[in-house]
Amino acid sequence: MASDVSHPVALRDCPYCGLISTVPHNVRGVAASCPQCTSGLGRIWHPDMRIPRGWALAAGLFYVFALVGPFVQISIYGRLQLADIATGPLQLSVQGFDLVGLLVLAVTIIFPGIKLGILLLTLFGIRLQHPPTRFLKAIFRWYPVIGPWAMVDVYLLGFLVAYTRLTAMATVHLDLSLFALVGLMISMAALDGSLDTGAVWNALDTGPTPRPIDAGHCGGHLIGCHCCFLINRAEPGMACTRCDTVLRDRKPDSIARSWAFVIAAMALYVPANLFPVMLITQLARTTPFTIMGGIVELFAAGLWPLGLLVLLASIAIPLIKLLSMACMLIEAQRPSGRHLLGLTRTYRFVDFIGRWSMIDVFMISILVALLRFGQFANVRASTGAACFAGVVVLTMFAVEAFDPRLMWDGADHTAPASKPDRTLIAESS
Repeated sequence: MASDVSHPVALRDCPYCGLISTVPHNVRGVAASCPQCTSGLGRIWHPDMRIPRGWALAAGLFYVFALVGPFVQISIYGRLQLADIATGPLQLSVQGFDLVGLLVLAVTIIFPGIKLGILLLTLFGIRLQHPPTRFLKAIFRWYPVIGPWAMVDVYLLGFLVAYTRLTAMATVHLDLSLFALVGLMISMAALDGSLDTGAVWNALDTGPTPRPIDAGHCGGHLIGCHCCFLINRAEPGMACTRCDTVLRDRKPDSIARSWAFVIAAMALYVPANLFPVMLITQLARTTPFTIMGGIVELFAAGLWPLGLLVLLASIAIPLIKLLSMACMLIEAQRPSGRHLLGLTRTYRFVDFIGRWSMIDVFMISILVALLRFGQFANVRASTGAACFAGVVVLTMFAVEAFDPRLMWDGADHTAPASKPDRTLIAESS
């Protein structure tokens, strides 16, 4: 639906195809989408920050409660074992998997804490009579970077898979910190959903009002800021007039960096599925488990939904991501102008789904934290876990490094009739 011309409009460039469109400005409830690739350009909420402030405070309290005590305890053969959220990463480090332990620690404790700190400082800082806008801009620039690496929601799914294994071996008691983690997941999801980042940047933009760029006369070089979304009339390498981020037409060395990450992930994918991810000892008998072995065990126990979830997250999704990234990279290098909409939607899908492959890594970290009873019951991480963690991280890096606009750029010269005219138009609902 075309935007109402009675409302003021602003320019916005699509991060997926590069088209610059006019979108409604400060019209509550409007969701804008790119008329060329149908990607969402964001929904405009109310500039009032009271709702996200409330969710940020709730998330901060849940975060503190989640850290202060154990979230689960188990009893087996008359022996008791407790674990908090940091126990798993520490045990992985003790077992010689320092990088895997550091990764789990970062995405479950460090990055969620940094994300919450950024939002709390920014949302409450803009309320001050004389807000430190330069400082707030500097930290808020990191919000979209840190966001995908805060994986409390994925961690809880990993705990659910681990819980099914634990109940078959021991008596499990859930502690208050686990419920705090659930509250943290819900409040962070609500915070992200209610936060209008455009309104935050508008509140931080206390400098001189820039001269509006006429949507009908766009002479000169227009560059959209990937951080605050402002369209600047500038040259690559200059700083954004609102957030001081360095402006780039396209991500530097995008294709070379993406291929490097994809090839490295492909090299790790095979050993990640062939080598055991963990060694489970029960009554002095040690059994190695691969990713597929764990899935078969879930199916055998009748836990089909969880088995399918792990099958998708740990085997299908990494493979789909690798094959999809290879197709998109080939299209960017040898553009055909075909299937651009499908490839763009695929990119959005793999960008969204990639973090969920961490389920198996989190499950292993929880099991090694709790099952430490020597020859009675014990779990140790194995080589496959480190390889699989590498696959997940490298595929996320590959998706982040790739610039999907390169596919559309190449199509400009090969098949211009295969896609809509790249003009300034708007679509909203």
